[in-house]
Amino acid sequence: MKEKSFQTSGFLLLLVLGLFSLSRGQTLISQNEKILSIEDQLTKNDFEHLQKFSGLSNSYFVYEGESTGEKTTTDVYGFKGKSVKRAFLYSLILPGAGELYANSKIKAAIFFGVDATLWTLYFNYHKKGKNKENEYKGFADQHWIEEDYRQWLIDSLEITSGSDQDSFWNPEKQSYDWLSHHLPDKKDQQYYEMIGKYDQFSSGWDDFHEDPSQLHRNFYLDLRRDSNNWLNKAKYSAMFSLANHILSSFDAAIAVKKYNKKGERFGQIHFQMRLTERNDEIVPKLSMSMKF
Repeated sequence: MKEKSFQTSGFLLLLVLGLFSLSRGQTLISQNEKILSIEDQLTKNDFEHLQKFSGLSNSYFVYEGESTGEKTTTDVYGFKGKSVKRAFLYSLILPGAGELYANSKIKAAIFFGVDATLWTLYFNYHKKGKNKENEYKGFADQHWIEEDYRQWLIDSLEITSGSDQDSFWNPEKQSYDWLSHHLPDKKDQQYYEMIGKYDQFSSGWDDFHEDPSQLHRNFYLDLRRDSNNWLNKAKYSAMFSLANHILSSFDAAIAVKKYNKKGERFGQIHFQMRLTERNDEIVPKLSMSMKF
């Protein structure tokens, strides 16, 4: 009797547990809306495991079972171009700066070195020219005497005023004539040029009556010639430097264009990863594309 009662109690307990499990299962179905099949569950688990293994975001994958037509690509190179105008301006200000901006270090060193050399020559030549200029001016102040020149006007040309701006009697023309040049009132560039360049002012040199060859005047002209030569070299150095600035500017612009073109060519790299079915298995597939 007790054994039968024990069996009856056990059966009732199993029935209660069965009803509870059934009601719990219906609740789970209502929350998840559907139950995945065993094959779908395995596919989902494989997909989640691949995500964790690769460390990539879900946007890089396309699950063919869900959206076979969609392809997600990403630019992994991340290339950023450089400004052509900025490179041109950099080299226009400082030769080689634009080339350095374009990652052309060898040409940057060449253009900068050329400009530094030209400006070194400029200051060197300019200094020598100015030194010679001071030398010939000092020599002229010592050996060219304005009073002797004006006395020659009075004695030789009979210009009683002693001014080269007055007329004089020309025996060859048998008429009054005028001198072609007039001594400036100030000792400016024209003053130092005229007293050595024109024969009219040769009488002002202190060796005019003593030495027919006029050694002082010839020495003075040599000093002026040397000064002008050094100053001309300085001027040419500055002109070559300006040309170097312009050449470097255009070269920098071209260098940046080449840099951008090369970067854009190799920057068009795209990776594409998705899951495909092969031999009844879901496997990842990686593809790469490059635009030239």
